[in-house]
Amino acid sequence: MLLRSIGFTVILAASCCAQTALQIEFFEKSVRPVIVERCQMCHNAKMKQAGLDLSSAQGFVNGGASGPLVDKQSPDKSKLLKVISYDETLKMPPTGKLKDEVLANLAAWVKMGAPWPGAENLTATAGAAAPAAPSKSGVRTGGKNFSKDEKEYWAFQPVKKPALPTVKNAAWASNDVDHFLLAKLEAKGIKPAAAASKLTLLRRVTFDLTGLPPSLEEIDAYLSDAAPNAYEKVVDKLLASPRYGERWGRHWLDVARYADSTGNDEDHRYPYAYRYRDYVIDSFNSDLPYNQFVKEQIAGDLMPSPDGKSTNTRGVVATGFLALGAKAIAQQDKMKMLYDVYDEQVDTVSRGILGITLACARCHDHKFDPLLTKDYYSMVNYFANTRSFKDSETHVSKLLFTPLVSKEENEKYQAYQSKIRDKAMLVEDIVDAEDSTYAKKQLELLPRYMMAARRVYDGKEAIAKVAEETQLKENIISSFVRFLKPAPGSVTPHLDEWHNAPVEQLEEVAKGYQTRLAKSMTDWQRTLTRWRNQYRKMSKEMNMPPPDKPKLDEQKDAFLKDAFGGRGPFVVRSGDRKSIYAKESLDKIEVLNNELAELKKGAPTEPELACAVDEAMSKPVDQTILIRGDYNSHGELAPKNVPTLLGGAKMEPYTGQGSGRLHLANWLASDENPLTARVMVNRVWYWTFGEGLVRTPDNFGKMGERPTHPELLDYLTADFVKNGWSVKKLQKTILLSSAYRMSSEITPAAFKADPENKMWSRFGRRRLEVEEMRDGLLKLDNKLDYTMGGTMQKGFGTDGENSNGRLSINPEKETRRTVYLPLRRANLPSLLNLFDFGDATTISGKRNITNIAPQALFMMNSTFVADRAGSIAKELVDDKALSASNRMERAYLRVLNRKPGANEVDSALSYIDSYKSKYAQADDQKAWQSLCHILLSSNEFIFVD
Repeated sequence: MLLRSIGFTVILAASCCAQTALQIEFFEKSVRPVIVERCQMCHNAKMKQAGLDLSSAQGFVNGGASGPLVDKQSPDKSKLLKVISYDETLKMPPTGKLKDEVLANLAAWVKMGAPWPGAENLTATAGAAAPAAPSKSGVRTGGKNFSKDEKEYWAFQPVKKPALPTVKNAAWASNDVDHFLLAKLEAKGIKPAAAASKLTLLRRVTFDLTGLPPSLEEIDAYLSDAAPNAYEKVVDKLLASPRYGERWGRHWLDVARYADSTGNDEDHRYPYAYRYRDYVIDSFNSDLPYNQFVKEQIAGDLMPSPDGKSTNTRGVVATGFLALGAKAIAQQDKMKMLYDVYDEQVDTVSRGILGITLACARCHDHKFDPLLTKDYYSMVNYFANTRSFKDSETHVSKLLFTPLVSKEENEKYQAYQSKIRDKAMLVEDIVDAEDSTYAKKQLELLPRYMMAARRVYDGKEAIAKVAEETQLKENIISSFVRFLKPAPGSVTPHLDEWHNAPVEQLEEVAKGYQTRLAKSMTDWQRTLTRWRNQYRKMSKEMNMPPPDKPKLDEQKDAFLKDAFGGRGPFVVRSGDRKSIYAKESLDKIEVLNNELAELKKGAPTEPELACAVDEAMSKPVDQTILIRGDYNSHGELAPKNVPTLLGGAKMEPYTGQGSGRLHLANWLASDENPLTARVMVNRVWYWTFGEGLVRTPDNFGKMGERPTHPELLDYLTADFVKNGWSVKKLQKTILLSSAYRMSSEITPAAFKADPENKMWSRFGRRRLEVEEMRDGLLKLDNKLDYTMGGTMQKGFGTDGENSNGRLSINPEKETRRTVYLPLRRANLPSLLNLFDFGDATTISGKRNITNIAPQALFMMNSTFVADRAGSIAKELVDDKALSASNRMERAYLRVLNRKPGANEVDSALSYIDSYKSKYAQADDQKAWQSLCHILLSSNEFIFVD
């Protein structure tokens, strides 16, 4: 459902506050298009039918002749919801009831307070002026209509490296970063915070770069290093650690909305998604230049391999960035499904890499930014000509799995597998034919065998006697006895008619079973024939195993399934084949099985696969503008190109063969593009400081926030590009600044002058993210598994709707780092949801932060935290060489990464004594476990200063 895909719960939770970015996105993508298409044709500024103008938010608040449409006090009673439900006398729209999904979206919008960008907190007023009616298509046709302000908007200007500002307190500035921050602080008369203590800084930088707390050994080494560059050495060591890529790769996976399943309706597994995750982690660890990183994720499959091989394996895997979004693969409107996928890809690329909300122009020109509907469909054109499905037309669309070998190698492997499957199918054909012949013979005798079995289990007659009298086989009568005899506790409604029939009607009832079974067997043979044909057809295709053999429907064909399953009377067991099958058939099966064994011995190695995209489109798409986003309503052609104002007006559209994704990738990663580098520099700052220089990292448009320090942003961006787009060099510059090394403590004067810390007058205290919290707890008790890469997910496809197979792995039961735990979109672990992980469905460059009671309750009451506390306590208590006060110091250093004060030691030791006095059965370990649990649950552990 669309509601889930944009964080519906978060949207509703924010409904009492100012409009959030998620609410605005929800309105623009799911509400405004409906209003434009289905409402404004009759209810606009020029044609106010029923006195109603719905071209602005005011129209919904004031309403028309029948009163307001939205009741913000009682949303469920809103007139809008009543008329669109078709339960009232008045039914809107008159052309037909809206789809259930659209009704749900409108209801959600009303319940969140009917947010309308640019019209916050509206109340009903008389005679409110409405804007001019929209154009028929809502589309501007060219860049000539851009205003001066639009053309000069800050984010779209070329990056120019500014001069360093002069500062009074030059001694405070450790590097160029500090000059920009200090200049603004001094202009406001604000003094920067004092430097953080050595241990505070070590804990901060270790968590920031690795997502883990420092060990006791790392603490001792840093405290004992008196060299002037001791901190720089720590930074270098952490940047070189493999743990770095796991932490910073996870940041990018938020942007890439990474998960291991499709989500939406059936939540099919992405069995090879982990390769993309591992690629991201490796890219950060190896400091892959960011422009190369971007290009590979958009068009890596079209780029030459860095090792000279015919297949760019890394590049193919990298396109998982495009491939791993949510997909409603059971959606029966296949064209809608495809365009929703293209929209999701445009949204991820535009917000994730460019920091613009281009997807808001799907149905109309962007309402706030100079982005045209034509720009949107020009971008869609790249992806509409890219293959994201193996087969999008089947009832449940088939996912695309791309081989990581050359086309020739893959075709060789697939051809060989086709031989194996064909040979195995020949065996299957003979077995099925013989089984079918046997079943038909038994079917002719079915009433006689049923009556004979009844004499045995009901009349208590001997099987041998009954067999002799009826001229039936003794072993088959025995099978029918097991099949038909009522068993205590068994549920066999398909045999109720037989069990309940009067004795005189048994033979007639048996014949009825015979008739129905004959029909079921005929239908089943047709099903098997269709399966064989499909199997043979698909075995010739690449990258997708043929369909499994169908199974009998337990409800529809219960008698047939029971008779042919397990120990049923129609089952031919392998040991019975010699006495049942024709000798010719047995000889053929033996020859074929020997040939099959030889084929399997010589089979080439199976190529590795990736969840990726490729170019293998059967027919190029001539993409047009879709009027109001309707794929049945075509406007002018939208050639493959980048947004007009960002360079599309100067660039020639791509007209070559294929998707043209490399054309897009080269522009995205070019030095001339002002957004790609700026957006990433801002993300690095945000992931380091907890807030960005632009505090809306996914939106540099007008609805986003302006940069607090635009000159610093451009200065760092220019250096970033000059230094080869190296993320690690950028990070080191930021980490070595005095700004990063400030304390988080705040003076009353600084708080008054800079309450939101937009001037960076201090370091911003932040809560650990859920991965840091969980992984940190596991590291503290030495249980963390540092194995890198690979997958913990098994199988393909989906599971039953209520199957445990649909659940994500429980983070509280595993010891691998959180980044390696597979994520099933439709059922994310409750621990991740509790601590604001996000929905893994839409780009999340900035996670929401909540502060709710269940978070504290989890730390206090969960077995996971208690077990960690117990392990730490056991290690402390088992070290008999430690005095009580030394043990306490060790506990504080290990958990909180600082030494306790004398008063804290006294207080904690008193707690240990009182605990043992209060609980007579408590030993030292129980008491210390309780104390360690308190430390782990404290704000000082959960927050980073």
